[in-house]
Amino acid sequence: MNKMTLAAVGSIFTFATSPLFAADESHIETTVVTATRTEQSVADILAPVTVFERADIERIQPADLQELLSRAVGVSFVRNGGRSAATSLFLRGNQSNHTLVMIDGVRIGSATLGSPSLTNLPPELIERVEIVRGSRSSLYGSEAIGGVINIITRKYHDSEGLQPMLQVGAGTQGTRKIVAAVSGGNEQTQANISVLSEETDGVDNTSSKAGVSGDKDGFEQTAINVSVSHKISDRAKIFAFYQTSQTESDYDGSCYDSAFTAFECSPYTEGEVSVANIRGQFRPLSNWLLTLSAGESADKSTIDYRYIDPAASGISGDTFDTKRRIYNLQNDLMLGAHHVITVGAERTLDHVESNLSYGEVSRGNKAGYIQWQGDYGVVDTLIGFRKDDNDQFGKNETKNLSMGFDISAEIKIIGSYGEGYNAPTFNDLYYPFYGVPTLNPETSENIELELRGNQRWGSWAISRFENDVDKLIQYNPATFGPDQIEGAEIKGWEFSVSSTIQHWSIDANVTLLDATDANTGLELRRRADKQANLDVAREWQHWGVSGSLRLVSSRYEDTANTDELSGYGLVDSTVLYRVNEQVKLQLALKNIFDKEYVSARSFSFGDYVSIGREAMFSITYTPK
Repeated sequence: MNKMTLAAVGSIFTFATSPLFAADESHIETTVVTATRTEQSVADILAPVTVFERADIERIQPADLQELLSRAVGVSFVRNGGRSAATSLFLRGNQSNHTLVMIDGVRIGSATLGSPSLTNLPPELIERVEIVRGSRSSLYGSEAIGGVINIITRKYHDSEGLQPMLQVGAGTQGTRKIVAAVSGGNEQTQANISVLSEETDGVDNTSSKAGVSGDKDGFEQTAINVSVSHKISDRAKIFAFYQTSQTESDYDGSCYDSAFTAFECSPYTEGEVSVANIRGQFRPLSNWLLTLSAGESADKSTIDYRYIDPAASGISGDTFDTKRRIYNLQNDLMLGAHHVITVGAERTLDHVESNLSYGEVSRGNKAGYIQWQGDYGVVDTLIGFRKDDNDQFGKNETKNLSMGFDISAEIKIIGSYGEGYNAPTFNDLYYPFYGVPTLNPETSENIELELRGNQRWGSWAISRFENDVDKLIQYNPATFGPDQIEGAEIKGWEFSVSSTIQHWSIDANVTLLDATDANTGLELRRRADKQANLDVAREWQHWGVSGSLRLVSSRYEDTANTDELSGYGLVDSTVLYRVNEQVKLQLALKNIFDKEYVSARSFSFGDYVSIGREAMFSITYTPK
């Protein structure tokens, strides 16, 4: 991304924040829970937050969760090919396993990889996404060094009786998709079941055309979401849900027999991500909210092979079955109208089953946390503390302190300090011929300053952050294993603005990042130092249109900063037509100009290729 492009984006931001940027509609307040574990208005939260509502998801029509999240400030991705390929998420330049991802408040992710399979989380079954940037280890413990992403599933709990919904779609690359749901209930009880099925021929994930590597790498997915809520009384209610997503995806890779002799093959992965949770909320007193929850998430994958050379012997795929159980007790005490104290305890149990030999296959973590939020009129404060006791790594303490000052009724300045903590994954420690059992937990210190405005015409924010990560664990392609470097210095600026002009909604953001090895000064691999997003949309009568521009600068593939990947820009668009209250037609166009770009390289199979131009047409039927 050149300087003229950045200047153009900067001009958009400057114009948007000027007094002449008048809106046609008043700003609608949004509330979130993830930042503090208690419900708060986005305008009052002492942390930078991005929220995607269901209306945003329907307007954008993202092909997958990665596309949706990449529109948020501070979020970038590296994907090893097409829709089904392995994906790495970098929030504010932090490692993939430095961002805690949850579904309805239940932490998910592979205990071996340390990060979730985002491919297995279809946006059609998502109601909203809350993204909190900056360390939240004082509330959530390990994995929350860079931030937290909470995915709230669709519940459809808004109707008396039964309400069905059906959506069918077809697109390029032989893509077929169907979503069906039925929900309903009464004033006390609501229930929902949703089913999704998707299949695509995909693209060839790598540039290599040798042998069977030149074929398309397809993807299939089936997902089910079931939820129920019941109001026992005015002081008690319970909620339960279960979601599972099963996938089968092809990829390019090498196959070896027991003697490590290579043979041609066409490998594929069968994966499953599931999460279940039951939660009860009770009010023993008018100022006391007690929440009890028990949940389990599972991440399974099996590597298998097609078209194996008959001469090969002893070839078998690897299996990884990881489970995580989470138990949580939380007390929220309202002391008057201006103070909230949150006290909680959490127990987490991780377990790994695999055909590979891991040195350890399970570990547990006990934690207690406390948080105080105070409102003194023009000054807001938050103090948080958590103590973790890990079976492998012992005790660790993390703290958080934030203070906000209302410069005026519309403008607030916020300063914060947060500590982070992350335990090494089972792969980092024990994966055969790769892991290093002597690795230590990573820790971090994050400071930031944010200036934000919430005015009649919309909202805007400017943030400066500095995150020092000690004992950073990263993959080194030169050694084919994990390195634990002295640390990393991750600094940056974030700019965002949201408003409406002449019935056009406009959202723009820019991220400037400086992520370096603290010892060598070299840039961390695969981090772009500049990126920007611009989204515009409008609806009138039966029609709706939207367009987006995403710009990503160059970055390095290797830790030595010798292999540079070029920057790129992508343009997307959607068109919507409402036939009537029951039928909606949508057309989504992705990468309209068919931009070819490389976000990562494979050691053996060349560049991981871009998906190219895509189109998806869908029909949604919701009988009244």
